[in-house]
Order: sequence, then C-alpha cells, then structure tokens
Amino acid sequence: MQHALALGGLTDIELRVPALLDPGRAEAEVRAVTEQVVTGLESADVLLRTSRQLITGQSPERSLEIAGSVARDLTAVVTAAVQRAQPRWVIGKGGITSSDTATRGLGLRRAWVLGQMLPGQVPAWGPASAEEISGPLCVIFPGNVGEADSLAEVILRLRAASQCLPA
Repeated sequence: MQHALALGGLTDIELRVPALLDPGRAEAEVRAVTEQVVTGLESADVLLRTSRQLITGQSPERSLEIAGSVARDLTAVVTAAVQRAQPRWVIGKGGITSSDTATRGLGLRRAWVLGQMLPGQVPAWGPASAEEISGPLCVIFPGNVGEADSLAEVILRLRAASQCLPA
C-alpha cells in the first residue's frame, strides 16, 4: 500500500473499524467516509481502506461477525460512492473483500474476465450484462498476492489505460 500512496494523485481515506463497531457511530462513519470518497474522486484516485488494527471477537464466531459487519459497511461506501462519482475502475484488494466489492459494492452478478493485470494473479473483470455495462472496470486483487509494489503497478496500468478511453 505504501508504494501505491507514493504514486501521487491518490487520496488515502480510512474507514475506521472501531467506529463501525460502535452502534452509535457506525452510520455516521459510513456517511462521512462516502462523502470523503466522492469528494476525493473529483480530483484524484482514491484509496479506500479499513483501519489496520485487527479487532477480533471473544470467539471465532464473533470474529466472523465483526468481519462481516465491516465488509457490509465497506461495500455500502463503495456502492454509494460509485453511484455518485462513477469512477472508471475499482480495485478490490483481498479475497473476500474483492468478491464483496464486485458483487455487493458494484452489483455485478456476472462478469467477463477481460485479462490479467499482472501475470497469473490479478484479473480485470468487466460487466457481462447490458444493464451493468455502464459500471466501472473491476480489478480483483486477491489477498497476499504480488510484490510490495504490485498494487502501485496495477494503478499505473489503469491510469494509462484510462487515458486512452473516451470520457
């Protein structure tokens, strides 16, 4: 992630997990972060990420509930921001996070694999149905895949490709 931030032109926005887990603050956190993403996309690419402190429950089941709750809130931000700002591409980083980003956040029910952003590991998906065709390109970046600068490389490739597409 640090290599991606070093690219410049990237607004780093944190979705704070402790706030999401507080019933009195969760909704406000989702709204505020959505506004930050929409505003950020007006002038730059946005890196939306969750806070890095791992929060676990007292049991494996509770930890899974926490992860599911955070995923739902993250995809709620993606859904609202994409509808309002209409970015050309979205990268989902992490296995389950990528799936949730594509299916819940972008509403993809089916997609075509358009190719690989990096050899053998990071596919780009495009909508497979006419009603979804106006959505952004979705890059599925599995967790624990690639080198330290792989995310930055994918961002650079997407930026270059975006320059070749009509607005």
